[in-house]
Amino acid sequence: AHPKRPAHLDKRHREMLRSMDPREWAALVLPILQSKISALDDSLEAQAMFADISSGFGIPIGAMSSSTPQRSQRMLILTLRSMSLKSLLAAAQRGLSQCSQGVDEVVDVLLQHLRKMAGQAPKPIEQRLLQL
Repeated sequence: AHPKRPAHLDKRHREMLRSMDPREWAALVLPILQSKISALDDSLEAQAMFADISSGFGIPIGAMSSSTPQRSQRMLILTLRSMSLKSLLAAAQRGLSQCSQGVDEVVDVLLQHLRKMAGQAPKPIEQRLLQL
């Protein structure tokens, strides 16, 4: 059997993300990122770091998905959900850093926090990072 290839954004999805305004981009990506982070680490520290990322866009947590997405956006959402947390954070860091100052540092701190948790967890979090 062939190992499953990691999900990634294709050219059409990358173009779609580039064409969105920053708040629309954040409203699409941040809820997925939030669910992946909380599935891995539901600590107050991780939640605070995520709140720092989302606050740069003036979007309150829980109010991010307001409209029903079109078919092309639904396909993009499915792809984003199937990406690993590590890949999604990298894509988010690239996309969000163009729109909000300080996102790079917060994402780096969040990654360090999750890696630190990997050393403390009984089940390797690095593997869970790649699966989420």
